[in-house]
Parts: sequence; structure tokens; C-alpha cells
Amino acid sequence: MAHHQPPNAPILISFPDSNELVDSLAKFIAKAQKDAIDKKGRFTIALSGGSLPKMLRGLIGNPQIKWAHWQVYYVDERVVPLDHPDSNHRSCKEHLFSKVPIPDENIHAIDPTLLNDLEELSDAYEKTLIHEFAQKDAARFPVFDLILLGMGPDGHTASLFPGHELLAEEDRWVAYVDDSPKPPPKRITFTYPVINHAARVAFVAAGKEKAETLTTILDHPEEGLPSSRVKPAFPGQLYWFVDDAAASKVAFPRTPFQL
Repeated sequence: MAHHQPPNAPILISFPDSNELVDSLAKFIAKAQKDAIDKKGRFTIALSGGSLPKMLRGLIGNPQIKWAHWQVYYVDERVVPLDHPDSNHRSCKEHLFSKVPIPDENIHAIDPTLLNDLEELSDAYEKTLIHEFAQKDAARFPVFDLILLGMGPDGHTASLFPGHELLAEEDRWVAYVDDSPKPPPKRITFTYPVINHAARVAFVAAGKEKAETLTTILDHPEEGLPSSRVKPAFPGQLYWFVDDAAASKVAFPRTPFQL
């Protein structure tokens, strides 16, 4: 039976191995960047931690990347010092930013002086977003050019976990978690309204250990796993960049990679 996809259904793109995935992801990011800079002179991107920073190595030494125009934010962050091994900022810095000429002031990390007050920390990060977006776009929520997400084995994304009350948050841009089911327990995270207002959202998932979860998310979205709830509002578009190992059990139709 043919699948009839709604106009902005997810686009699943699968690659034989992670090197090809890394390569194509870099081309995709470069294109999103070019579109944004041509339109408004800047590129707003939000990154996750986990295995994602390593998958961005195709940007290193890439002549198409205009680092001075990037404004980088974190989809979620662990409430730890910025040099702590659990810090998403540290991981992105280690795998990417220390190897490219991006101006420090274009990378927006959490305020390390507020680690003892979760509410203040998440409010301060929300203000950082308001500073970037509110004056320029009169939208109720920020509209990122690109948000890059990972997916945990339990189907979580950002710091939005299965069954958590934050899944229902509709007002705040940035919220805090003090009871994350995986350590460290304290985190701040973008909420769904922010993720789902982006122009492009791309999940990156590789490895056979992701196969079961990916199948549930794409073939059985009604199960409501946190990653299934990422549904950018039209004209926003959701992409899945995966390798064949992660997609090995998925029935959802694949799309060939094209820019």
C-alpha cells in the first residue's frame, strides 16, 4: 500500500555508513546556513549534546561555512560547570568549536554563575533567546533557522523525557528539569513550542542500537514518545538523518538525499 504523506511529514534520509551521513549532514547545514544568511544576514542554530557533536565533523575546515554569521544556542544543557565532562557546551567545543574560527561571543552557553538556581538559570537562558529573536521577529516563539536533535534509546530528545510533565509545556521557551531519569538530574531544555517553530529541525541517529526506537517513532507516532512529538508547524520541515543500521527495521518511506 502506498504511503500518502502529509505536506510536511518527516523526511527520512538513510546512508550506508556514518561517514556518508556526516558528509551529507554538513552539506545540509551549509545550505540552511546559506539560505538564512542570504535572507537576513545571520544563521541561528541550536545544538544538542550526546553523540551529535561528533557527527558535525564535516563542518571542520569546510569553506562554505561562514562562522562569523552563526549564532549558536543549546537545545538543552546539563546544569554543571561549562568545563564539566557532562556539559553539552564542553562537548560541542571539544568536537567542533575549538577546531573552527567561530567568534566566542557567537556561542551562547548557560550562565555558570546561576547553577544553584534552576529557575533563574532557565529564565536567563530564555532572555538570551529573547535578545536574539524578539526584536527581529515579532513571533510568539523564536524561529530558529535550524535545530539539530539527537534521540535517546528511550525516545527522549533534548531533555524532554517520556511521561514527564514538561511534554505538556506550552508557554515557556526554556524550562528546567530537576528529576532527569538519566544523570545528571538537573538540566534546562527548550520546550516543544520552540522546537516546533523552527524552519528546519533535523534528528541525527546512527547505529543498530537505535533501530527499535526509531521504528516506534516513525512507524508508531501514536505511542507519543518525546521524539515523535517533534512536529514543526508548516512551513517548517522535519528531517531524520540516519544510517542504514538505525533504519534497518523502519517501514516509513525513505527519501533520497538532495539539496
